[in-house]
Amino acid sequence: MSEIEERRAKKEIRHFFASLRGLDHRPDIILLPELSVPLGFEPQLKRAAEKLEAIVIAGLDYRIETGELQPTVSNEAVVIVPRRLRGRQIARRTEVRRVGKTYPAPSEEKKLKSITGTGVAFLAHPTVWIFESSDLGKFAVAICYDFMDLDRIVMYRNKIQTLFILAYNRDTTSFDHLAEALSRMLFCNVVVCNCGQFGGSLAVSPFREPFRRSIYRHVGQRLPHAQLVELPLAALAAHQAGSTNKDFKSLPPGFGVFSPSLTTKTEAI
Repeated sequence: MSEIEERRAKKEIRHFFASLRGLDHRPDIILLPELSVPLGFEPQLKRAAEKLEAIVIAGLDYRIETGELQPTVSNEAVVIVPRRLRGRQIARRTEVRRVGKTYPAPSEEKKLKSITGTGVAFLAHPTVWIFESSDLGKFAVAICYDFMDLDRIVMYRNKIQTLFILAYNRDTTSFDHLAEALSRMLFCNVVVCNCGQFGGSLAVSPFREPFRRSIYRHVGQRLPHAQLVELPLAALAAHQAGSTNKDFKSLPPGFGVFSPSLTTKTEAI
């Protein structure tokens, strides 16, 4: 980020976190888009998560590292789990985990390589994280272009109730269709948090009635905003386990089949 962009990002983040503190019903999980948080702002995010007693999942600006042949960048998200959640202490201290992006988008890779000098290489992080909470179910976090990784999608199958995608995506229509398709194929909630510059944030669930499936959708460019949405968890988990619930669609064929090809890590919350 440039200095001007960094100041604006910090101002917007502070503004929206302040608006969340004023709500009667506070969120359990807060999402910030891909590449939206300046690297030096992490301590403030940690304090905000502790004050709100909510998990914060935020996309960080590129982390630059000096390589032997050329510099590299990591595109990562930070998952901050406070020691108190919903007024209940769940750990001795606040924990922080990093979720890295595995595959750069073609335009992202091209732009990095075009930087003057030797260019900048993208540092891939081939680890798939699944987080497990007694209150919030099992959820996964992926960054933008990894949303289209078929190997990753297979690993999520029958393992999660919610998939969070942090994005910086111009092709919002494609992500709309992909979110709805994967909501059925993975049979889980899918939430895309895209930057306000492009719009395209949405939340979908595999409900039987069409009007219930689209829980939230934000259309329109240059509209920074914060929105509180409610997702089904316990009922969805029970339906995944075979307890039929007429509120949801039928499970997809072969729902229990699992064939891993990447490294997986599960974090208990």
